Amino acid sequence: MGDPVRWPADVDDVIKGDITAAAAYITPAGGAVVTAVAPCGIAHRDAGMIGFTTSLGFGKKLERIIRDPRVALAYHAREHGFSASPVFVLAQGRAAVDITPSRERLEALTPQAERYLGKVVRGRGWDWLLREYYQERVLVDIAVERIAV
Repeated sequence: MGDPVRWPADVDDVIKGDITAAAAYITPAGGAVVTAVAPCGIAHRDAGMIGFTTSLGFGKKLERIIRDPRVALAYHAREHGFSASPVFVLAQGRAAVDITPSRERLEALTPQAERYLGKVVRGRGWDWLLREYYQERVLVDIAVERIAV
């Protein structure tokens, strides 16, 4: 693979500011499925990487992305995010699914997730009730191959 695809700061503001993005992935029949995902500001412009988090409960989505890692993320809505830019950003690339992210990686994501989704609630009852939501997360890292604004 060549040099990473990089994008300007104003586009980075959109990518890191949207609370939700539309993720597209390929079906076994060659079609595409588009679904909402939570990018939570996961982006590393200098490395040409973006990403999102999802739950292990969405097995079909994960199976399909692992089988064919060609994906796209559309950053299209600013209503509940942090960017005021009106632009539409479409990033296409190859995904790598981290099915069992380290506890350290999940904990490092907590401040970002709290920025978008609110304070993580903790405690005996909450930890049990929200185990799948907080602890059974999967991270999808995307090496950007093309970006359109």
